[in-house]
Amino acid sequence: MNDDTPAPPPSQERIREICLTSLEHRMRSRRELERILRRKGVDADAAAPVLDRLVEVGLVDDEQFARAFVASRQRTRPRGARGLAAELAQRGISREIAERVLADLAGEEDAVATARRAVASKLRSLAGRPQKEVRRKAEQFLLRRGFSFDVAREALRDLGEGDEDL
Repeated sequence: MNDDTPAPPPSQERIREICLTSLEHRMRSRRELERILRRKGVDADAAAPVLDRLVEVGLVDDEQFARAFVASRQRTRPRGARGLAAELAQRGISREIAERVLADLAGEEDAVATARRAVASKLRSLAGRPQKEVRRKAEQFLLRRGFSFDVAREALRDLGEGDEDL
């Protein structure tokens, strides 16, 4: 037998097993599963029926994944809408689903309060530095996290005016 002979393509059962094992660890988007399968050498045409079936039975739901991802991210490492949209796109969530999830989020939370939560630890790490430097670094931090310029400015508005809550 020649060592250069390609391995036979994985069976539908093996593809399903790879997907289910990945889903045991955490929720995943369809695109994430496609990437995992591609890394394992699974052809997209062979993977499609298995992925379609997982979507059909509700084990893979991009909108549910996006909602859970955004909720988790906002609890642990708050981001602005632009930052969240970029992260969702990286995970293969369609623009339509991302817009719907982020629109619901916008109605639920105050962007300025979220920005203040996001920047709180950064402000503590900058304690004792000149006020201009603190403001500049905190603003850049918020902009990198996907908050708009207006939200960043509003979140930092009271900085230097004795507001201890920032």
